[in-house]
Parts: sequence; structure tokens; C-alpha cells
Amino acid sequence: MLAQVDINTESAITIASIFATALFVLHWVIVIGLGLRIILKRRPTGVSVAWLLVVGSVPLVGAVMYLLVGELWLPRRRIERYNALKESISGQIKRIDQAWDIKGDDLPSLARSLNAQANNPLKISAVGGNAIRLFDTSTGCIEAIVEDIDGAKLAVSMLFYIWQSGGGVDLVERALIRAAGRGVECRVMVDCAGSKGFLRKDGAKAMREGGVQVIDTLPAGILRVLFARIDIRNHRKIITIDHDIAYTGSMNMVDPKCFHTKKGVGQWVDVMARVQGPAARVLDMTSNLDWAVETNQGARDLSKAMESLMAKAAVESAGSIPLQVVPSGPDQGARIIHDMLLTLIYTARNKLVMTTPYFIPSEAMLTALTAAAMRGVQATLVVPAKIDSILVRHASKSYYTDLLEAGVEIRAYRGGLLHSKTVTADDEVGLLGTVNMDKRSFWINFEISLFAYDAGIVGELCRLQDGYIADANVVDLEQWNRRSLVSRVVENSLQLLAPIL
Repeated sequence: MLAQVDINTESAITIASIFATALFVLHWVIVIGLGLRIILKRRPTGVSVAWLLVVGSVPLVGAVMYLLVGELWLPRRRIERYNALKESISGQIKRIDQAWDIKGDDLPSLARSLNAQANNPLKISAVGGNAIRLFDTSTGCIEAIVEDIDGAKLAVSMLFYIWQSGGGVDLVERALIRAAGRGVECRVMVDCAGSKGFLRKDGAKAMREGGVQVIDTLPAGILRVLFARIDIRNHRKIITIDHDIAYTGSMNMVDPKCFHTKKGVGQWVDVMARVQGPAARVLDMTSNLDWAVETNQGARDLSKAMESLMAKAAVESAGSIPLQVVPSGPDQGARIIHDMLLTLIYTARNKLVMTTPYFIPSEAMLTALTAAAMRGVQATLVVPAKIDSILVRHASKSYYTDLLEAGVEIRAYRGGLLHSKTVTADDEVGLLGTVNMDKRSFWINFEISLFAYDAGIVGELCRLQDGYIADANVVDLEQWNRRSLVSRVVENSLQLLAPIL
């Protein structure tokens, strides 16, 4: 009997040993295989090292993570569809570019490099003839949106990362239903992940029943993991009305008084721009292309979907402000906004102010910011004192020492979650839009940015930033260096993962 137990025990040990050896071998086969793939991709060193660390230190799970989100890829058919659709409206694009293109000599000196560098997906550089109005409160912006929707005669298109019914957003939803009722084509497109709750609730249902087309973009699900990277999100915020009026900026379609109230970070603080003129038409075409790609329309169907746009009279001047619309995304010039920001930072001579909720810079951007401060540029970074992502919060702080030692001033905004994404430089260039100063916005998500090359608008953005700075604590280098050892270990450890956050 005892001998039988010994034999069974030995058999169990042998099986366990074989299983453990097989797992060990499998792990190293995966590590070597994916390691070679990561190295051959020749991505930034920090990104490659981070993924090698994850794949090598977390058996199997690290490999699964890499296969899910390690490479930036979209289905080839989607990319081909986008290129074909863009070609179908090339005539409209060419007419705008020929009529309203701003020559370099007519722009401020700091803007000339940016305009020359721009090679955005629509092939349109800075255009003149625009008017712009800034909103620094959601209440004022929502009131203006409702008024414009109520005045719409042809079409209303809305694209948002997050849509949440409640508060002022209910006014927008009712305005859309009223517009659809009087024959206006009304379309709402929201990101599948960002607006997951909205799509299942009464707001979306009521709009659909009222004649508003509501769809989600970039659907995410278990089966889609096999065909596309599911964490690529459409982070854009664009509203277009009758092809002549457009809104863009950092605000999601939410009422801050009702949104994420239990997160403990305060109300979200945003800035939006209402645009009229050629830049509004460019924003409209960007939104239309997104809709057509997502609904799997061919070029012929796109033309039908854009009949009212194509039939619209030539763009007329609405003002005198030069604006540049820059879409970016995995298949739409993924590097363009990152590289334009680098150019702006390196060419700034006197003053540079950046506001962002999430700050995880690339190595190139960190170098550019520290170099700017060291050559005498008054560089200021404004971030919220509290943010809603624990990982990003600590990873962001790991860069503070380098910035502070170089002379960059860091301010922690107290008035809520500062969600405004703005940049101003030398009172000549202003930027607002959806791009956070992090790698996800630079290289993964679909984003939209609006550059303004006008002293008046840049001055307005500067005053807005000054208000943020006045309501923010200074991050002092000496005090920062006295933070606990635990904090330093956590921050520096998470910095290793920063390239893939």
C-alpha cells in the first residue's frame, strides 16, 4: 500500500515537473519571439524597453497584453476605405485650399514653421477668413450650441468621445430632436468605450425615436481583438451645423455638475471654440469622413451623405483670423501633432504655456521642454492638482524633477479637474483641441487640434491660462525633493510603463 502511494506521488511529481518545464520553455519561446519582434519594430527606446520588461517579467500575461495593445494597427480595409473616401472629396478640399490658403509671409514668424511643416490628412494648411469665439464654461457653450441647433436648416453633425445625458446635455438632446422633426439631418457619433453608458440609456433611445441618427465608433468587444486593436479610441470633439458653423475643443458632451461627481477631483474645466469660415468647413469634412468610414460607406455613398455639403455655396469669409485644423490618428498622420508641438517648443523665444490634464511626454518632448527653459524661455506647465487616473497621476510626477531642475515652472490647478488642452507661445500661436500631452493622444487616438495664428485669439487663450495659473499651487523644487522615498519609488517605477500608458 505504501509502495503504491510512493509510485502515485512520484508520478504526480513527474507530471508537475514536465508541466513546469513546458511552461518555462513556452515562456522563453514567447519572450524571445516577441522580443525579436519588438526590437525589429524600431520604436522609441523607452517604448521598446517598457514592452520588453512587461513581456519578460509577467509570464504569458505580458505576451497577451502586447498582442492586444502592443502594436498600433487598424484593419487594412478600414485604412483603404478612408483613403478612397478622402479622394472622393478632394475637389472640395482643393477649392478651399486654393481660395483661402494663407502664405507664410502673411503669418507671424513663429507660425511660419508650423504652417510649412503641416501635412495633415486633408492636405490643407492654414486658412484665412475665419471668426472664432471661445467658451471657458460648459454652461455658456451649451447655450450657444442649443441656439445654433435651433437655427439649423440643413444638417447637424456631432462627434464626441464621451456623451452623458443629464443637466445641460438634456437641452442639447431635445434641440436635436426638434431639428430632426423639422427635417434637418441630425447625426450623433460617439466613441463606443467613452460613451458606453449613454448608448444603453434613455437619451440615445429618445433621440433615435425622434429621428436623430445615433451610432458608435470603433466598437470594442472580445471577438474584435482578433481583427483590430480595441483600445484605439476616437477622442475627437466636433460639432458642425449647416456646414458653416463648427465647435471643437476639450469639452465632452457632459454637464460638469453631473459628470463623475464621485471621483473626488472636482468639476471638469474645459475650453471650446465656435468657428465660422473655411476652418469650419474643414472640421465638417473631418467629421463627415469619420462618419463615412465608421458606417462602411463607399465613395458613392459618401457623396450622397455629403450632398448638402457639396451643394453648399462656396465658403464665404466670416472674419480675418488664420486657423489651421490638424486631424491626427493611426491612419491619419499619427505623428503630425506631436512633431508640430516639438517645432513650436523649439522655436518659442520668450514664453510658452501648456495646460493639460494628463502629462506623459515622449523623450523628445521632455528634451524640448527642458531645452526651452534652459535657453531662457519662460516655460510653464499647468496640470490639475487631482486627476482621475492613479497610474497617470504618479507616472506624470516622475518627470517633475527633470522639468523643475531645468527651470520649467509647474503649477497644480486647484479649481477642479483641468481638462483644457491648450498651448500658447510668444503671443503669436495658440492651440486648443482634444490632444493631451501624452503618448496615447500623440500616437494612438484619433484627435483634432486647432491652431490659431492671431494675436487677439492668442491673447484670449493667454488670459484664460493666466486664470488657471492664478488658481494653482506652485510646485517648488526644494519641497518636491523632500517627498517620501515611497513616493519616489512608485513614481519612478510607473515611469517605466509610461510609454505604454
